[in-house]
Amino acid sequence: MNRAVLPLAASLFLAAPGALAQGAPRGARLSYTRGPGAEGCPEEPSLRAIVASQLAGVDPFVHDGARHIEVVVQRKGTAFQGEIVLHDRDGRELGRQELSNPICGVLVQHIGLSLSIFMRPFLPPRPAPGGAPTPPSGPPPPPAPEEAAPSVSPDAPSNNAASPPPAPGEAAPSVSPGAPPKAPASKPPHPVAAPARPVPRPGPPPKRPRLQVGAGVLLGAGVAPSVAVGFSGFAGARWERFSLSLEARGDLPIAEPYRGWTIGVSGLSGSLLPCGHADWFFGCALAMAGAVWHVDVSTGRELALPYAGLGLRAGLEVPLSARLAGQLSGDLLINIHRTHFRPVDGAGWKTAPISQAVGLRLVAFF
Repeated sequence: MNRAVLPLAASLFLAAPGALAQGAPRGARLSYTRGPGAEGCPEEPSLRAIVASQLAGVDPFVHDGARHIEVVVQRKGTAFQGEIVLHDRDGRELGRQELSNPICGVLVQHIGLSLSIFMRPFLPPRPAPGGAPTPPSGPPPPPAPEEAAPSVSPDAPSNNAASPPPAPGEAAPSVSPGAPPKAPASKPPHPVAAPARPVPRPGPPPKRPRLQVGAGVLLGAGVAPSVAVGFSGFAGARWERFSLSLEARGDLPIAEPYRGWTIGVSGLSGSLLPCGHADWFFGCALAMAGAVWHVDVSTGRELALPYAGLGLRAGLEVPLSARLAGQLSGDLLINIHRTHFRPVDGAGWKTAPISQAVGLRLVAFF
């Protein structure tokens, strides 16, 4: 069983002594809700089937149970979160636990396994397979007329006439005169079969990364002489709390007057982004390298110069659906290789020591 299931079952057992002491009626009521973003998750019959499969096909939930178990599944960031709350008959909360998983079907399976462990003590006892019911205590019934024992003389032995005589050298069993005849031992009509071994259920599938693809617009400053409008796109692998992406960025040309000239400046770069994610927030390390183009508008002369920077990205990722999210981010980089434009007839200019960018993107998950 997945390790996330055991803490949940343990917490419910520790929270439930008050509920167990209340006695009848046995069992619990179940309410199952799929919140925003979890409309495609398994429905309540699927959750009940998972619980029943662990309890020999018995659904332990009843409509008039003294306890109330509330299960809520909803989307939270890029993962699904399940919350289980246990209430007593008066509505007081006895225990609460949360689970999360990027795959909603696996999350519901974990919830079902935990509920089956909690509900097992509340099932009514079942008779052993193949066993006969215990007869009521009391005196044995009188024999039927056709089965009545034949009359014997007072001097005859009191054991049954049909009993075989003892073998030579073997002592006869002692029987009290007032004891009833001993009935022959009964055999069950069929041998009692051993209980079937439970079939192990397959574990949850391994947590594989999902593909994430995003694109958007940005405003950048510190690379070109003034604020530039650009575009960016990225693709990478996404886990529940971590992602690794490659991003391409292009800055549109801007016209900048310089010593009577008009210079067009544009940029093209690529970045590596390892990121950590927590709910709606994320933070990334950013390594960028590319080139800055300087074009003399009057002559068409073009010059490409290298550029590189290291920095950080922080942002907010808001889920829009099960597969879409919107990102708002800010970048801060130290330009470790600064572009230096130096015309032949005068002093030039350099890229600023620090550059910034603000981006707005749409992200899709597959």
